Amino acid sequence: MSAPGDGAGQRPAGWLMTLTAAGALAFCLAYLFAYVFLAPYPGFDYDSQWHVLGFDVKCWDHPDWCAANQDSLRVGDRLLEIGGLTHQAYERSRTETPFAGYAAGERVPIVFARDGVVVRADWLMLGPTGAALLTRMGGGLALFLPFWLAGTTVLLFLRPRNARWYLLIAFNYITAAWAAVGVPSTSQVLASASGLRALSWLLVPVYLHLHLHLLLPTSLLPPSRRYVSVLAYTLAALLAVLALLNIHIVPATVTLLIAIGGSLGLLLLRGLGRDASNIRQAARLMLLGVSLALGPGLVLWVIPQLLRFPAAGQMFVTLSTLAIPLLPFFYVYALYKQHLGGLEFRANRVLSLYGFLVLFVTVFIVVFMIGAGPIQTSSGMLAFALVFSTAAVIAALFLRPLFQRFVDRLAYGTSHNPNDILRAFANEIPRALSRPDLTRLLTHAVSPSLLIRQSALYVIRDGAAELFYADGAALDPDDDAMPQLQEVLHGAGRYRPPLVTDGEPFAWVRLAMRIEVRKKLVGLWLLGQRDPDDYYPQPDVELLAALANQIGVALETARLFENLQRRMAELEAAYRSLQKLDELKDEFVQTISHELRTPLTYVRGYTEALLDGTLGEITAEQREALETMHDRALGLIRLVNDVISIQQQALEKLEREEVYLPALARSCVLAAELVAGSSQPVGRHFSFALAVSENVPPIMGDRRRLAQVLDNLLENAVKFSPQGGAITVRVHPRRYLFDGQEPDAQPQLAVELSVSDQGIGIPADQLSRIWGRFYQVDGSSTRRFGGMGLGLAIVQGIVRAHGGVIWAESSEGAGATFRAVFPASPAADLGREPV
Repeated sequence: MSAPGDGAGQRPAGWLMTLTAAGALAFCLAYLFAYVFLAPYPGFDYDSQWHVLGFDVKCWDHPDWCAANQDSLRVGDRLLEIGGLTHQAYERSRTETPFAGYAAGERVPIVFARDGVVVRADWLMLGPTGAALLTRMGGGLALFLPFWLAGTTVLLFLRPRNARWYLLIAFNYITAAWAAVGVPSTSQVLASASGLRALSWLLVPVYLHLHLHLLLPTSLLPPSRRYVSVLAYTLAALLAVLALLNIHIVPATVTLLIAIGGSLGLLLLRGLGRDASNIRQAARLMLLGVSLALGPGLVLWVIPQLLRFPAAGQMFVTLSTLAIPLLPFFYVYALYKQHLGGLEFRANRVLSLYGFLVLFVTVFIVVFMIGAGPIQTSSGMLAFALVFSTAAVIAALFLRPLFQRFVDRLAYGTSHNPNDILRAFANEIPRALSRPDLTRLLTHAVSPSLLIRQSALYVIRDGAAELFYADGAALDPDDDAMPQLQEVLHGAGRYRPPLVTDGEPFAWVRLAMRIEVRKKLVGLWLLGQRDPDDYYPQPDVELLAALANQIGVALETARLFENLQRRMAELEAAYRSLQKLDELKDEFVQTISHELRTPLTYVRGYTEALLDGTLGEITAEQREALETMHDRALGLIRLVNDVISIQQQALEKLEREEVYLPALARSCVLAAELVAGSSQPVGRHFSFALAVSENVPPIMGDRRRLAQVLDNLLENAVKFSPQGGAITVRVHPRRYLFDGQEPDAQPQLAVELSVSDQGIGIPADQLSRIWGRFYQVDGSSTRRFGGMGLGLAIVQGIVRAHGGVIWAESSEGAGATFRAVFPASPAADLGREPV
């Protein structure tokens, strides 16, 4: 057949294409109408040889009808005569309709054969039921509608309109018509039996023509050989007319074998042969579509027969029918995926998911039938079904990605995962700081992994294009290619079909990717021929865009690397200067603190001498003023001591020795009790308690520093308990998993020290902030209770220096407990009494 070319005058108008699609649909719907509303409903299905295939309804829905026909037909019986119409007369006429003229509830005399015995009976007609109507409607639509939709998609939306376009439309529309006519053909309404034979003849040249020439990248046929296709279509049309006249030269089954068998043979030759890689790729995708569409039906009919299981039920028929759409849409995808643009990836994923579901359910049913065969009990069957279903669902989670990779390998020639490619190279490209490293990575790693045979990279600076590298393309590095690159830049990010003009310097480019840094064009990555089909689907375009972003980072990094080296030297000098200034600051604070502590000591001494009466009697007003002065001097001395302690933590080393915290706690509690008893106003009373467990091990620490921890915690408890109350110090051994230990290590022997009070407490949202320098719970607390907020910072620093941990437990208004845990001495003896 000589298909129309691509000239504008030969392209069908839009209204003509719409009319063609509507006409094909109307033809199919007419036979669907005949099947649903004109064909009789005897209550069972039969084939063209009048074998009984199955019954339309269940007996629990129509018990009277089943009772009336219970001694009549069974699945597998062969009818010989129906209401006086013999099978021989039925085949000769091709217009006689079995059971025609009989209404629901009427009895039809029938003759059938069963196991070689001829039986006569009266069959009670069922008539159309709601379930039967829906079954015929759904089954008929499911058979022809996918082919009509695929053909209409090609007709209205896909381009170019070449021989491939015409043949694929003919393939789908004739197949849809053949399926629509074949559904009611056993009843022979609307001359469907003759129409089926006629359409079968038309399938032969279309199918063979499609698979013989459609996969070729050249024109349909050389002019000298077009007479062969014309002769083939003419002969098929003549045989179709003879079939309509009920003149049969070759049986219909032979016609179908020629069409389907010849098509599959050609696909196998293309898929396994040495044709161009894109031809093999398309053929393999089409073979996959044929296998997924027809395989379930064949398997679900053959396997039960081999295993002597009951004939396929409605579920099997439904699954076989649902698999049919895979055939036409796999054909469309295989032949037009390069023209789908952004829809190509979605089409790939939808088809692979649908195909996987069909294949998985088919395998599930077959394996379930084989496994359930030996099981005799209902409980055993239930257990097997639960276990097998669970295992199948789990297996599906692992098999789905494998099937997707298989489809990707057929569609793209590679099963690469975009996420894997990004993970493999996203970190490598920015680390390629030198030009040779980046070139080697792109030409020896990235391009081979994506089957890219040609590539080049241009760096664009100040309006000029400089060749960074070229691989597989002959480019002059001395030429300024910016003028020629302008056209390529306009189409960047989109696939460029091969150009006919090979003289263009960039005719080899199939895809150009802009390289931008902060929305500024810094380069252009050119990608050329690619195996197996010289095509870049949308997922790969997006992947290459992501890699182009990484290349931009690498180019910019290489440019900035030298500046970074210079800046590093400057920063190193500045850092040393800052270190010197920090040391001077620490020395200054240390000196000022010591200079302040000396006069404050004199102030404290003279005020205490005056208060004691050593320097003579004083009046009550003088005593009140001196007490105020004494209190302020003590507060200022504590502040100076805290500042000195903060500085000394970074400068002084701990003088470690074995320290028994119970003894140290006892002395610190006694001192705190004396100070609190002598300096508190009337009505503010404190009671101190020390609770020590037995066998408390020693710790390695600085006695003076540990005493400072206790003093600060006790002072803190007194300060923030304005109403007085109980202050309890506890010391006991415990096990604790310190930071730095292995995750699977056993908790270490430790000593816990805690100080509890009944003061104002700490809000829960402040517990993590109280350890900062110069911080108290809020500003009002600072003014009310005094201090600079250094005490807890000092405590935390000393505890951490001993390898311990400290935390606070409190809620507002309910007091607070501070817990510090120290590692026990490695030589600790739990039986030794503390001293």
